Amino acid sequence: MNGKNGTSGKRDRTAAKIIEAVKDTHGLLTLTALKTGLGYRTVCRYAAENPAVKAAVEEAREGVLDVAEGKLYRKILDGNMTAIIFFLKTKGKNRGYSERQEITGADGEPVLPTILVQSGEHKALVEKLRSGKWT
Repeated sequence: MNGKNGTSGKRDRTAAKIIEAVKDTHGLLTLTALKTGLGYRTVCRYAAENPAVKAAVEEAREGVLDVAEGKLYRKILDGNMTAIIFFLKTKGKNRGYSERQEITGADGEPVLPTILVQSGEHKALVEKLRSGKWT
């Protein structure tokens, strides 16, 4: 037995139990907890700390995304205008299908604002910044 009092074996059995439930619940951890009889926080901890459980959760969630994308593509092929618009707004941004414009600096870096301060105002501005009072 590994670890004290066989705790490693118990952890492995618990992880296997969670992995099986994750497949059945499509990666929904609340349902996984209910199905296994474990606490939600326990399931979350295993998903965060155990590589096999984490991979199972990610795989299950990717599978759900694949199903949703497949249904969306069918709607697009059927000419569903809502689906077409949604797809273009989310996946077609690089072709200009967006309702908002994002402004960035050189090489995609953020644009940093420039504040011009008249002589003598510097000290007052620094005090406002430190106090958090802008009124």
